[in-house]
Amino acid sequence: MSRLATLVAVLAAGAAAACGETATRGQVLPRAEFLFAAGDSTYWVRSGDDGMRVRSAPMLLTQVDGRLFEVFLSEDGAEYPDASFASVQLWSRDVQRRDSVVLFGDSTVMRDLARWRRAHPRDTELDPADEEAPDDPRTVVNDEIEIIDVHGPYLTIEHLLNVDRDDGPPHRHDGRRLVVDVRTGAAVSLEALIGATEATRVVAAARASFAQLVDSIRSAGSAGDARASVASETLDSFRFEAGSFGITDIDRDPAVAFMVPGHGTDGEALALYLPPIAVTEPVWWAAVRATLPEWERDSVRVRWNRQQYEVAARPANAGDALALVLIGGAIGQTREWPIATVAAPAYQLIPLDAPSIDSTARAALSRAFDVSTALDGLITRARFRPRTTPVPTGGYAATRRTAAFVRRP
Repeated sequence: MSRLATLVAVLAAGAAAACGETATRGQVLPRAEFLFAAGDSTYWVRSGDDGMRVRSAPMLLTQVDGRLFEVFLSEDGAEYPDASFASVQLWSRDVQRRDSVVLFGDSTVMRDLARWRRAHPRDTELDPADEEAPDDPRTVVNDEIEIIDVHGPYLTIEHLLNVDRDDGPPHRHDGRRLVVDVRTGAAVSLEALIGATEATRVVAAARASFAQLVDSIRSAGSAGDARASVASETLDSFRFEAGSFGITDIDRDPAVAFMVPGHGTDGEALALYLPPIAVTEPVWWAAVRATLPEWERDSVRVRWNRQQYEVAARPANAGDALALVLIGGAIGQTREWPIATVAAPAYQLIPLDAPSIDSTARAALSRAFDVSTALDGLITRARFRPRTTPVPTGGYAATRRTAAFVRRP
């Protein structure tokens, strides 16, 4: 799957090791405990009188009402000499209760696989351990799920379905964006997220933004812009859908970003990404805000301010990594302690010290880290889409793409 990846190795330095736990002793450190998400890993940092301990695991976590949820993927499908079927499901697991919930899954792939098997009863399934998948099968049915972002209980994802059957019907390549609740797996409407009045305003603004973008592309194409001319050929295939949206943030304030699906001249999936639209802060956003990074004006570093300490991340290794530090001490006498050098980019910090998690929750979290580390490389992990480098505009740092015309792989 082109846009779902197994985990990359993290760069470990200073106080951290990629799949273990280290301690720095003999120093008076601020009392702190938090989870830090960066790259494809989550770091569990604890510091205090007995030093600093850092542990990392290839996992994605989010916190809702004091409960931690792990987000992960499962895969299914089959390979034949002339057919390939691959399906993915998105899950969440309550770390403490260990209950799992399907967040999203499309039955198309497995339904088509069952149909294909009935039509080809003599074909033998390939053993992935001993046989390579076909290079160019005549039938290919697969889907992909990509995590765009997570904000507390709400996960923004994109789903891409590809259907190319040798025996028809015509090819199908569809993409969409949606928001799901990590607690229940239910798709969440815009009205439920921000209220009916605000949702009506946002949809109207998004429709106007889409119309303006289409007009701009057509005008540029008429003026001789080669790229705009190519894009103009497919504009009629784009249809604005009020339900194709995701949650994002602009300088830690809530916003909604719409994806408008379309198709190329040969049927491939395309997408127009509209600029994020700021929204009035809903009640549930207060808990999310504290987890989000705050960019310095010069975009040199991101930071999270806590009551007793601060966490900051600065670019390292030519921007491919971040140097994470813990900052504490009295005003005018602050000092820094290195935590780790982690894969970029940084996403969120989940505090575990205000309020402090209890021993049962800590034991459950430790077990989740153990399992994730043990399974590294054996299963597909949920991951974020890499964010672009923020560019300060008008006093804030834009951490998302604005209008973009994207050809989906």
